[in-house]
Amino acid sequence: MINLKAETRDRFKTSPEYKDLKQEQDLFKRRIQFIAFLTEKLKEEGVDAILVGGQAIDLYTAGNFATSDVDLLVTNRPVTEKLLNKFGFGKEANGLWFNKDLNIVIQVIPEPYSGDPARLRKFRVKDFELRVAAPEDLIANRLYSKSNPQRDSEQAIALLKIFADSIDNTYLNKVAKRDNIEEVLAEAIEYASKI
Repeated sequence: MINLKAETRDRFKTSPEYKDLKQEQDLFKRRIQFIAFLTEKLKEEGVDAILVGGQAIDLYTAGNFATSDVDLLVTNRPVTEKLLNKFGFGKEANGLWFNKDLNIVIQVIPEPYSGDPARLRKFRVKDFELRVAAPEDLIANRLYSKSNPQRDSEQAIALLKIFADSIDNTYLNKVAKRDNIEEVLAEAIEYASKI
């Protein structure tokens, strides 16, 4: 386990970024702000990072689907974990990284992005850039997922509704065919068009 000296973590606690984070009362905004800051620091270390999962959906839906953790795809887990430790996070027994002061939980996922990287969305958060999974990939992921079928379907339908005018249906249908969820997607599209 990576364990940096306390003074390294204390330096972060005296930084302007940390003070901004502590002042942010809205947990959703604090998470997004921290993840943007972290991904910028990872980029400086040559590590690509992409926000995926529930927090990405939460971002697209303006906080309508709260999640308990942040899923972050990274190309270098050891560097990511070293930075998390530097920023006051501790690794829990379940493998998640938790910062008690900021109330942020992060799951580091050392896997490549399964979608088309050219479709990633970029957001400017304060002075940092945050790359987020494409809505089409999140929709397909939620419709394919079996972890919480009701919630996953609701999230996919919300994204279909929000991005109705801008979604790339050709790409989404291609992903649905690959994942064998064409029927489920057709049902979700029909339902989203009625609400």
